[in-house]
Amino acid sequence: MNTPATAPQARSASKKPGLEAQALVLLAQSSEDVFWRCVHLALKITRATTSMVLLHRPDQDVLEVVAASGHLAQQSVGRRLRRGEALGWRVFDAGAVQFVEQAKNAPEAHFVSGRPQPGMYLGVPLLDPDGQVLGVLSADTTNSAEQLGRGDAQALLLLGQAAGVAYSRWLALESAQRSARQFERLAALSSELGELTRPEDIAHRALSTLIELSGFTAGALFSVTEQGEVALTVLEGEVQAFTLAEPWLRRAHAPRGLVAEVLSTGSLQVQSDYPSWRGAAAGISGIQSAVAAPLRLRGQVVGVIGLLHTQRHDPPAQTLTLLEMVAARIEQALERIGGLEHLHQTREAALRAVGRVLEGRDGETFGHTDRVTTLALKLGRALGQSEDALQHLRWGAYLHDIGKVAVGDDILRKPGALTPPEREQMQRHVVVGDDMLRDETFVPREVRVVVRHHHERWDGSGYPDGLRGEEIPLLARIFSVVDVYDALVSVRPYKRAWTRQEALAELRRCAGSQFDPRIVDTFVTLEEEP
Repeated sequence: MNTPATAPQARSASKKPGLEAQALVLLAQSSEDVFWRCVHLALKITRATTSMVLLHRPDQDVLEVVAASGHLAQQSVGRRLRRGEALGWRVFDAGAVQFVEQAKNAPEAHFVSGRPQPGMYLGVPLLDPDGQVLGVLSADTTNSAEQLGRGDAQALLLLGQAAGVAYSRWLALESAQRSARQFERLAALSSELGELTRPEDIAHRALSTLIELSGFTAGALFSVTEQGEVALTVLEGEVQAFTLAEPWLRRAHAPRGLVAEVLSTGSLQVQSDYPSWRGAAAGISGIQSAVAAPLRLRGQVVGVIGLLHTQRHDPPAQTLTLLEMVAARIEQALERIGGLEHLHQTREAALRAVGRVLEGRDGETFGHTDRVTTLALKLGRALGQSEDALQHLRWGAYLHDIGKVAVGDDILRKPGALTPPEREQMQRHVVVGDDMLRDETFVPREVRVVVRHHHERWDGSGYPDGLRGEEIPLLARIFSVVDVYDALVSVRPYKRAWTRQEALAELRRCAGSQFDPRIVDTFVTLEEEP
């Protein structure tokens, strides 16, 4: 094996590797597309026989071939190689370029054909923007007279670095888009559940949404009898992959496995390696991973909702939050079945839950959503608003920052000042939030104006539309005062909590520039009352 410093001489690689790498970053259409473009460019640059991208999968500690070009490319994609089964592990572990002049002589070399073949191997690490190794970009000259040299290594290094950066950026964007779609889908789910009247229909709809958003392969709901026994009520998804002994499970029986664990603890439970768990229920096979959460009705556990996976899977925290949120929606839907008032409660709780989840992601002081909602309603009543207007104000308070699901954590949680491009992206959250809610028929336009316009300023210097004075909708003017007040009196990573008198003085100072003076006067009077 040779290092780049002692790599064999060969014909020069592409004369414009920098332009090729730049094109990779600019033209890729998705995180997956990054690597397909990468292997095609690698083959073009080096004239090798085959080029591959192998990503490291930490949950199983394998290198998976996610893109390949050249000889036997189709047979290569999807292969998962354990340690000692591929030369790529040398690259991954060293985090550096690796040359092997005759791959067939390396015991860990992997040949897709199954037979050792003559040829050179060149592998370079794929690095994320923080320098962490994501995987390996490789090229080989199996059964070819081509030689790989320093120029090829330098070109592939540049290409690998560009691919790592582009992939990380696309992952961040796709994650934000998934979060946005999740919140949109959850908002829609609340509406859909509001139209259903049968508990089984509610369960089927909720489970199908969970499977769609979580990546699990199946879902199940168990009901709990008054005697404490359980019975499988609903199955959804690719259930044919599991042996669930359904006749037995559908009859009332003593709780077992993860269902028993949820009922004994009253809390969400996760088993990423279900077969090796000592509490796994007998008569069930095919399940590699499972999560489950309790369902409550009027404070009492009445069921268990679970997600199943055919592969070992460590669910991210957002999936667990999602399960709990959907469980909450099922609970709310069951409460609502009795009448229209229950429907209203379901929507109310769902919107409040979204607000509370958003405040957690945003780094807000816990309880911000509830506090500003209470203050906004108190101020709205003092200003003579109708009950309909107060409901719009309350929902606007729950959802005012929903557009931040499209803002990356690097911006949202940045402790220091934002750059102009970062500030512009942050300010876009009000437009994104308005757009997300526009197609939700149960969200009135008056709620959306709170979401869109709560950062407008009385003097016209706010965003997104630069409205001034009474051009700004009244509910948005009301909410902007209480939103800023709560931010001032709360601890944030970049500031101490102001006293109430300091915060009220700041509101007075900004009356007529940032805020409607009449609304500030009313709010200050309310807060100064003994």
